Amino acid sequence: MDSSSFSLKILTPEKDFYEGEASEVIFSTPEGSIGIMSGHAPMIASVAEGIIDILVGNEWRTAATGQGFVEVAYDKTEFFVDTAEWADEIDAVRAKEALERAEHRMRSNINRMEFLRTQAAMSRAMARLKTVETSTSHHK
Repeated sequence: MDSSSFSLKILTPEKDFYEGEASEVIFSTPEGSIGIMSGHAPMIASVAEGIIDILVGNEWRTAATGQGFVEVAYDKTEFFVDTAEWADEIDAVRAKEALERAEHRMRSNINRMEFLRTQAAMSRAMARLKTVETSTSHHK
């Protein structure tokens, strides 16, 4: 590991999603996006459902992640999230259909719990679609 990279782990309850070196990571928090590079000050932050961009060598890799938290140390960063999917694992058609179903439910008369579940489903679908879109633009 050179001085411009750090150890990165992305863990979900089901699997160790990613383990390796990275030069930079950009991810979503409830307050906005954060970027991490080698030597970043230690911190713990919430991770919002969204996309994570990982710079490995000269190549960006994009994934959709669920909620969780990240722990950053000077030489390593560890994400603990409920879900993680690489862009090429996402079925964009299915994600678009899920978004459309959730948008339809939001327009109907639903109770608070259904509203929160529907909002979460919309957020997941939008994160998946954004991941596919971002991944496609990185490869052009």
